[in-house]
Amino acid sequence: MREAPQESRIQAEIAGGSVVSSHEVARKGLYLRGFELACLDGSLVRLADYRDRSAVVLVLSDERPETERLLREVAQHYEEIREKDAEILAIVHGSREEADALKRTLHLPYPVLLDEDGGLHHELGATSAQNRDAAAVCITDRFGEIFALFRTAEGAGLPELREILRNLEFISFQCPECEPPEWPA
Repeated sequence: MREAPQESRIQAEIAGGSVVSSHEVARKGLYLRGFELACLDGSLVRLADYRDRSAVVLVLSDERPETERLLREVAQHYEEIREKDAEILAIVHGSREEADALKRTLHLPYPVLLDEDGGLHHELGATSAQNRDAAAVCITDRFGEIFALFRTAEGAGLPELREILRNLEFISFQCPECEPPEWPA
């Protein structure tokens, strides 16, 4: 995982909010550090690509059937999620071949990114005590603030689709500048 080059500019823009440092595990209320990961199509995807535009749901994968079920369910409701001004990013710690097989097998319409060195998995707490991949779901608002974080490594289950949708609705509700103002006519 490479850190995005404009990290210092983004930190200054956050104005008072705390960004996850490279020494700590992310938690709710902090701003996710910028990252840049390779997509299966060869392009580079940065968290900054979504800044000010959409909420982001990161699904960090492992090899459990529950994770595949969530990835498949999110794929089936991808258009509904996009209508909520959100993007899904599946993050795979493994080889390009493993990631490609996951995308093809589950028919994932959203970007699948490679976390080749496992850095993002580690930063988001998606590793077990035995240093194995563990699934996690991280939901950020359009500024990169972590709104919800579910980690199987901590014994939590993965969220249901309706919980992801509820979080996205809440994020949209909390962002008054995202909707047209309601001025008297």
